[in-house]
Amino acid sequence: MTDTHAADARQRRQLLKALACTPLMGMPSGMAVAGGNNAASAQGREPLGVAISACDDDTGQHFASCTSYQGVERWRQPIRQRSHGATRHPHKPWALIFSRRPGTEINVFDLDSGERIARIEAAPDRHFYGHGVFSPDGGLLYTTENAIAPGEGRIGIYDVNRDFARIGEFASGGIGPHEIRLHPDGQQLIIANGGILTRPDTGRVKLNLDSMQSNLTLLDRVSGEVRWQGEPSHHQLSLRHLDVSREGTIVAGYQYQGPAADHRPLVVMKHPGSDRLQELPLPREYVPQFKQYIASIAVSPDGRLAVATAPRGNLITLWNLATGELDTTLDFADCAGVLAVPATQQTPAGFVVSNGRGEWLLIDEEGLPALGPVRLANTHWDNHLALM
Repeated sequence: MTDTHAADARQRRQLLKALACTPLMGMPSGMAVAGGNNAASAQGREPLGVAISACDDDTGQHFASCTSYQGVERWRQPIRQRSHGATRHPHKPWALIFSRRPGTEINVFDLDSGERIARIEAAPDRHFYGHGVFSPDGGLLYTTENAIAPGEGRIGIYDVNRDFARIGEFASGGIGPHEIRLHPDGQQLIIANGGILTRPDTGRVKLNLDSMQSNLTLLDRVSGEVRWQGEPSHHQLSLRHLDVSREGTIVAGYQYQGPAADHRPLVVMKHPGSDRLQELPLPREYVPQFKQYIASIAVSPDGRLAVATAPRGNLITLWNLATGELDTTLDFADCAGVLAVPATQQTPAGFVVSNGRGEWLLIDEEGLPALGPVRLANTHWDNHLALM
């Protein structure tokens, strides 16, 4: 008869040993850069002036696309499942595209040629939520996943040096883990647990709206221990997307599941020295236009500004993180993806925003249009962009 507890303990020890052997390499004083997708994560790397995003064409075929800020496509590769978020390996020219809920594959592409390097399949009784992040040295990949039978969130762990073999998982700290980022300390994972229960056999139907509870979780990436957790002011505020500055300021967006007329905050932040979530006030006159929905978040590297996209209201919104106030709004139809970008020889530092019509708009750090919008024909961008 097998001693289940002893077997579990052995497996956990082996996993902890593997994780502990993943050092913080190439970072002064053991510090890692933040995030993985935005300008805050590009420190020490020459900006290429390109981003990667999932998209569909006019017929509904799914693709991964690598495109410059000016709208010039470098390559486009077909993928089998509709995808959502993307990230770049910290040291190799690899771009990863994650299938969206309830997808079961991650595609790995060569950033220069567009050649497919690998396809990662979800484990049995698991599906992906569309996001993932690497350890600081690039040896491990962490992904947000659903344990389908119990309906619980998991963080899948994959060994990059063993052809992305799945070596274990942690509990995510909630239901429906969505976006995940690496904290600037290199030790913690930042997880937005959306709180909404879904199952593949019922599609995208939300099964627990009366009892749902979202949270923001800081998880030790070696031990799996929850270091900190904060909950929204109302249980039907679903934390979905987030970004983090180099100093560790976390900004996240809500998608409210209650009545459309309710006046709820939609952007929340956590300062490095604080143990609470600070919900930023949404002026009442904007409630009808926001339609209770934030799609994507990007924080400027210095932590001064955050952009939150509101596609149902056709608004790009800029938030002053020092005052906690809504600073500027720009009209941009069906805007969803947003990316904080460093300056290049051709473009200023700022934010690239994409929409479902195949357009990209570059705005500067004052929120003023700097380039575009430029449109890529036969293209409908998905919700996210990742810096390459």
